[in-house]
Amino acid sequence: MPFFRGLLLSMKKGFSSADAERRKKELDCYLQNGRCVLEELLALCDGNCRIPIRYFSATEINNAIKHSKTTVMELDEVDMVTGSLDNRPVLVRFNTWKVKNIHRDVAITAQMSHLKNVLRLIGCCLEFEQPVMVYQYVEGISLFDLLFEKDNLIRKSLLSWGSRLRIANEVASAIVFLHTEFTTPIIHRDLKAQNVIIDQKSGVAKIVDFSLSLSLPPGELEVQEDKIYGTHGSMAPEHVILGIITQKVDVYSFGVLLFQLLTGKRVPDIYMDRVDSTTSEDTMDFEEDITEEGNTLYRVDSNAIVNFKFIDGYIKEGINKMDLADPIILEEHGIEIQQQLKDFSDLVKKCTASNKDDRPYMIHVARELCRIEKCFRSLALAQN
Repeated sequence: MPFFRGLLLSMKKGFSSADAERRKKELDCYLQNGRCVLEELLALCDGNCRIPIRYFSATEINNAIKHSKTTVMELDEVDMVTGSLDNRPVLVRFNTWKVKNIHRDVAITAQMSHLKNVLRLIGCCLEFEQPVMVYQYVEGISLFDLLFEKDNLIRKSLLSWGSRLRIANEVASAIVFLHTEFTTPIIHRDLKAQNVIIDQKSGVAKIVDFSLSLSLPPGELEVQEDKIYGTHGSMAPEHVILGIITQKVDVYSFGVLLFQLLTGKRVPDIYMDRVDSTTSEDTMDFEEDITEEGNTLYRVDSNAIVNFKFIDGYIKEGINKMDLADPIILEEHGIEIQQQLKDFSDLVKKCTASNKDDRPYMIHVARELCRIEKCFRSLALAQN
C-alpha cells in the first residue's frame, strides 16, 4: 500500500506540474497577444473603439470544438471549424501561418463587424500561440469554391447574374468602408475570391481575413515596402514590381475578382490562355514557393520582372464578346443583358489598368456597380 500511495502522490505532482506549465504558457500567450491587439486597436482608431472584443479562454475554445469533426471551410492557410459557445453555433478559426498579422485582423474585423458584408467577429482567444478567432455562424462557402469547385446546380442557385452583381456590390461597399471610414485609409492588400464567404441561406457576401491589411501613414497617399505580401494573380503590378501600396492596389485586385465573376475563369486559366503568345521575358519570375493560385506570397524577389499584360491583354481582346461570359449567365438571360455585360467588362478594364493612375477609386467603382445593378433590376421588373 505505501508503494501505491507514493506512486499516486508522485503522479499527482507530475500532473500538477504539467498543468502549471500549461497555465503559464497560456498566460504568457495572453499577455503577449493582448499587448499586440491593444497596440493595433490604438493605432487603428486612436483608442476610440466602436465594439468591445470578448475574450475566450483556451478551455472554452477546446470545449467549444470538442465535438467538431470536420473543417467546414478551408481558407488561405486557415482552418474554420464549427463549434458551440453559450449553446449557440459558432465558427472557430485557427491560423497556421505566422507571417499574417492576426492581431491586426482581430482589431480591424472587430471594428467592421457591424457591417453585414463582413463576417461578424464574436470574440477571440489569446491563450494560444496564434490568436483564435470566433465568428458568428453562417452556412458559408468561399466564393472561390463556389465559382470554380462546385457543380453547376449549386452555382446556378447562388450565382445568377443578379447574384453576381449583388456580390460585387457588397464586396465593394466593405472595401469603400475600409478606405474611407478610419483615421487613415486601410488597404486590404489580399482581396480575392478565397477571402469572400457566401452565406448559402441568404446569398450575402461576407469578407474575412484582414491580416495583411495596411494603414496608410497620416497625410500620405502611398507607402512603399521592401517585402511584398499578397496573392499571385490578384496583385497590382506596382505592388509586385516596386512595393508601392495605395488604395488602387485594392481596386486592381477587385477588378480581377470582377473578371472572375463575369467569366467564371480562374487566374491560371487566364495565364494559360495567353502564355503561348508571350515570350520568356513576359512570364512571372516569382521565388520558388509561389506555384499555384490562392497561395499568399510572403516573399518576392525584389528584382523580379513581372509582365501583367497577359491579364490586361486577355481582357482587352475578349471581354466584350458575349461568349466570354460564364455560360450560366447566358443560359439565364442571353442577349437582353448585353449592355450590362459590356458596362461590367468596361469596369473590369478600368480596375485592372496597368497604370494605377488610370484606375478609379473604389468609391467610384461602387457607384458604377450600383448603376449596373439598378439597370438589371429595372430590366427584370419590366420582364415580369
